[in-house]
Amino acid sequence: MLIESNTFRPMFKPWSPMSIGSWALLIFGIFSFVSFLGALADSKRIPWAAWRKVHPPSLLGRFIAAIGGIFGFYVAGYTGVLLAVTNRPIWSDTPLLGLLFVVSAASTSAALMILLAEKSSWTMPGLLDLQRMDAWVITLELIVLIAVMVSLGPVLRAWLNVWGLLLLFGVIGLGMLLPLALYWRSGKRGEHNMTTTAALVLVGGFILRLVIVFSAQGV
Repeated sequence: MLIESNTFRPMFKPWSPMSIGSWALLIFGIFSFVSFLGALADSKRIPWAAWRKVHPPSLLGRFIAAIGGIFGFYVAGYTGVLLAVTNRPIWSDTPLLGLLFVVSAASTSAALMILLAEKSSWTMPGLLDLQRMDAWVITLELIVLIAVMVSLGPVLRAWLNVWGLLLLFGVIGLGMLLPLALYWRSGKRGEHNMTTTAALVLVGGFILRLVIVFSAQGV
């Protein structure tokens, strides 16, 4: 997908989502690896003091984080866009899969960071901001999922089976509504242990992808 087999030159097809996505994955991987080394150097886990410059808050570190974040944003929705340009039922019947995958990636990423923060010494103000962000993103994800279901029209009948039950109870109920309720209750009571809530969000995100990918193959 990156190199032509006969000329061994770089290959880029701007009309192909798969070609663009392959390059985006490569570039995002490079920026992620550089940021990873910078984080290790900043925490003194590797004795490479010069690599601290590629980690925020340095100007170079902010630049790398910004460019890498742009490509990460694209990669987050890449799977949904790639599915939407196929001729499979469900996948090709809605233009919103890319958006759904982006907001789902945002909610599951925030949940994963919350779980990691619970195991580290992250300051509480930053953690609370991340929890509020996750709650808002989950709400947006629920709205986008409803929009996807509406956009499917008659094809929505393809989910009148076990996949639909998984979507209703596993994704909407377990992965969205229950975490939102737990976030609201913890904020009202001043509690800060979000391990269970974040785990539910991750489970819901996994089930969502399971339903989207395998339900279309069964039609």
